[in-house]
Amino acid sequence: MASDRLNLSDLEKKALKLIIEAGEKGLLQQDLWKRLNIDSRDGSRIALRLAKKKLIHRELVTVKGRKTYRLTALVDHIPEEEEEPEEKKEVKYERRVPRAIKLDVKVRMGLVAKIPCTVCPHASKCGPGNFFDPATCPKLNQWLQKAARALERKGAKRATRVQS
Repeated sequence: MASDRLNLSDLEKKALKLIIEAGEKGLLQQDLWKRLNIDSRDGSRIALRLAKKKLIHRELVTVKGRKTYRLTALVDHIPEEEEEPEEKKEVKYERRVPRAIKLDVKVRMGLVAKIPCTVCPHASKCGPGNFFDPATCPKLNQWLQKAARALERKGAKRATRVQS
């Protein structure tokens, strides 16, 4: 039912237009509902509906200590609604890939080399939901627990130095 997917209310069209105009950097969800002069609950519902219709991407971000969503358009224009329901036309529009998330993480290669996945004979068959699943892998879980304990010890050492 393509026509159900693309039926947009006037408010959804206005929201999508604002998100498209925001470009690659997107628009914060809190800014969207302020610009549309609606409350946050309605703004959230509109964003969710547009995301379900695969017209926008919602990315959870923290701004000034508050969690919100960055909304980026997956389309370049507002899709046309179908005029004749009995004749099923397919509306074509171009989707854009969500922007890459930049992480500021320092990774030591010695630590990466010790990940059991790098030498696992089942790595090519491993994946979520597969027989070999990272969520249930005993070697990976042991490695993660060992790494977490090491981080806790490191954090405890720093805390005692700061208190001294």
